[in-house]
Amino acid sequence: YIEVNARGRLVREEAGATSLLPTPGKPIATTIDLDLQRFIDSIWPPGVRGAMVAMTPAGQIRALYSSPSYDPNDFVGGISAREWNALNNDEARPLLNRVIQARYPPASPFKLAISAMALKRGLIGLDTHMPQPCRGGMRLGNRVFRCWKKEGHGSLDLVGAVAASCDVYFYQLGLRLGLNAIIQDGVLMGFKDKSGIDLENEIDPIYPSSTAYFDRLYGARNWSAPATTLNFAIGQGENTQTLINMMRFYEGLAGTGNAAPPYLVRPAAAKPRQLGLSDEQLDGLRRALIAVVERGTASASRHSDLAVAGKTGTAQNPHGKDHG
Repeated sequence: YIEVNARGRLVREEAGATSLLPTPGKPIATTIDLDLQRFIDSIWPPGVRGAMVAMTPAGQIRALYSSPSYDPNDFVGGISAREWNALNNDEARPLLNRVIQARYPPASPFKLAISAMALKRGLIGLDTHMPQPCRGGMRLGNRVFRCWKKEGHGSLDLVGAVAASCDVYFYQLGLRLGLNAIIQDGVLMGFKDKSGIDLENEIDPIYPSSTAYFDRLYGARNWSAPATTLNFAIGQGENTQTLINMMRFYEGLAGTGNAAPPYLVRPAAAKPRQLGLSDEQLDGLRRALIAVVERGTASASRHSDLAVAGKTGTAQNPHGKDHG
């Protein structure tokens, strides 16, 4: 026995009764690969805020990392007021699990969702070019929506547009889809709901369920559907996702086209989200993601011995530097 006070602090270890044998609990086996978790910690740049998840296409989480963090041993026996205040007042917010409790604009990784929506609806094929080649921007009304590459990308097919992350291509693809289709298909793909990971305190992403959302937010006459569509087409606007929810979508791309809830202990009983893509379309999008690394915006990460698929993204942040 040990004796503790109301705050959980140890009073004395020697009690008047004999010891009790421990009763075994039920062990929990997680999917975490401890070596991989430690490796991520070893390579994480000091002082950089962010998160990383490693997950199989079946939803098994091999590593889950949020930075900065804290030492949970500080809470054993009760944390001091000084330590508790320091954690809560730290502007880096170490108590925040950025995997499941922080929302970010998905930015260019959302272009794969736009691609999947258009392929599923039969609006384009993998070799489809848009009517207007990219010359660095696209005019809509009296406003020019810029591409990240000032000199433009020229005329690209879908695979090339994903590899180059061409904004002008996806502006036109978004208009071809229309805002209603982007909203409807995004809801079906799970962008409005939690991922369903088996951890407490996951927050909801922000994603509209209909255009009435914008009427309530801005007033019926104070927003433009075409301009909103262009923002959504490149993963900006009124669309903020948790890292784990974006991982769930990419799980569907990497696997069978079904995006199941991620898990650390046991799979959820919930039905997976179906992306509605054929095997040929899934293969094409995976080839596009490989092209991102082979010759596109992530070519600096190319590895001669591995075929790696990836997608870069830079999201505008009204509170400071862009999100990467």
